[in-house]
Amino acid sequence: MLFLILLISGLLLGVYSDITTGPSNTIARVGTTVMLPCVTDSKTCSDVDWTKQEGIQSSVAIFRSGSGMLNRDKYPSERYNVSSVDGCNLTIRDLKLNDSGLFSCSEAKDSNAMTRYGTLVVVEYDCKTNAGDDIAEGDVYNNTCSAKFNPSFIKPSKIEMSGSGVDSSVQSADADTVVLSYGGKAARSGVPKFDCALTLLADQRSPPTHDKNSHSLLPLCTLPSRKVMFPVSEMNCNSGKKEVQISETVQCSPDGYPTPTCECKSDKTGETLNCSKFTVPATASIGDTYTCTASNTVSGKQSTSTVLLTVTAESPAPVGMIVGIVVGVFAVAIIAGVVGYFLFKKYKLGKRDIKNDAAHPLNSTSVESGPPKPPRANSNQRIN
Repeated sequence: MLFLILLISGLLLGVYSDITTGPSNTIARVGTTVMLPCVTDSKTCSDVDWTKQEGIQSSVAIFRSGSGMLNRDKYPSERYNVSSVDGCNLTIRDLKLNDSGLFSCSEAKDSNAMTRYGTLVVVEYDCKTNAGDDIAEGDVYNNTCSAKFNPSFIKPSKIEMSGSGVDSSVQSADADTVVLSYGGKAARSGVPKFDCALTLLADQRSPPTHDKNSHSLLPLCTLPSRKVMFPVSEMNCNSGKKEVQISETVQCSPDGYPTPTCECKSDKTGETLNCSKFTVPATASIGDTYTCTASNTVSGKQSTSTVLLTVTAESPAPVGMIVGIVVGVFAVAIIAGVVGYFLFKKYKLGKRDIKNDAAHPLNSTSVESGPPKPPRANSNQRIN
């Protein structure tokens, strides 16, 4: 009985597919392709309609169940297409600025069915900087990111532009272009990387089923960081000390970009040494001097930095050598002590044997000196 009631109710009221997924807020670039989903529980285009509203204008039908694509002059088939595979999804190719708007998919035969909405914003963008490879310390640089779109097609929604290193963001108004700039004087630490992105600020008022997600983010571009040229400002040799010792290893590290050329020269002999690392010759004398000079060219101007190093003493023995000598002496002492101990012990044993011999002398008759004598012949024995 209950089954018959439900069957009759379904025939009278109609049984239709429920829309489970609708279009979402999307930002896309000119020339790309976007797919707006509309998925029913039947996963077909049965009883589904697609419309588009441009700003405050009335909605215009794009697709209607049973009729197919509509208004081909406005939505040409080579760019607009609805597919019934896994839903009733709308695909738009080769996007133009005027493809922006509020899109909706709805149940065609049920006026009480829920309609799903989503805003599409198509933008044309440009990012540029005046910071080239030759930017020098103190030069003024400017990073600019701009996005062009059709604001009247997405009202009352807006877009917001933000960038790394920029404390504030820029929101669109009635102008068709939103611009974000960031710059200043170049420091020797370099021009920082600049990322630029757009966020869609969705209409939070109506319709009630409009996707109110305001986190539809579109990264536009990245301007890479750049090194900044600066003249030689400091030459650091020998950890800042101006005095060196004979046989000491000296290292110099000039500060500047492009990397400065550097050389050290003996003022006595004129010998040129490697600036990054050299050893004061053993033939040097106390009072000898070495002039170390670094230079580079920035914006057509050459800059130099000079350090004068003076030989003041002979280099002390390296710590490793001193440790080696101490260990060697200690090892020799141990070996000498061990050898002396065994010699002393042997000496005491020998002395004890001599005392024992003196206390117990041998019987002189018991031992005959010389080789053993042959046995005496028996008188009765014939001698041959």
